[in-house]
Amino acid sequence: MSDPRAQLAELRTRIAIAPALASREDWLGRIDALAKALDAQASVIARLRQDVEDAEHTRDAANLARMRVFGQLNTLHKTLAAASPDFEGDSAGEVQHQALRRIEWLASRGGTDPHAAAAAKEAEMQAPMPGQAVLEAVIAGERRFTKAQLEFSVSEAIVLTNWEMTPIEILEKGEPWLADLILRNHGAPNHG
Repeated sequence: MSDPRAQLAELRTRIAIAPALASREDWLGRIDALAKALDAQASVIARLRQDVEDAEHTRDAANLARMRVFGQLNTLHKTLAAASPDFEGDSAGEVQHQALRRIEWLASRGGTDPHAAAAAKEAEMQAPMPGQAVLEAVIAGERRFTKAQLEFSVSEAIVLTNWEMTPIEILEKGEPWLADLILRNHGAPNHG
């Protein structure tokens, strides 16, 4: 299908050079008005496409933030479970209730079990969504991301760079760069 603007321009040219055409100026005026209307519609379509792209980016950023919060909570629950392997308290009910009972249990024992502390640290370091300790260790060159951590981090970097870099470009910059980007954008929370 050929371009409507090109067809309109061709029709205008034919009307303009036609030897005897009644109401030529009226036809030319109508064609010019149609051309302006087409241009206006093209502008509206371009703006709408940009709005859709912006909305998709906003949605992706919100999904990533939601995944980050879910990942953080999941890591906390697993770390609490690893830090309290001998917990015999209330393990019924919702996850937050269970976590709070484990915290109370740990606090009442002073958290002196070195095996539980090591298990908690390991749970934190292996969590699919890398936390601050993992990011700092990767930046320092002390470790690499796990496969799951790398996948999550690349997804997060795509959003943080406003979709201006591909996953390959992000990976080419290296894991320390990636960890630093994420850590800089998830700094300490503001209190106060």
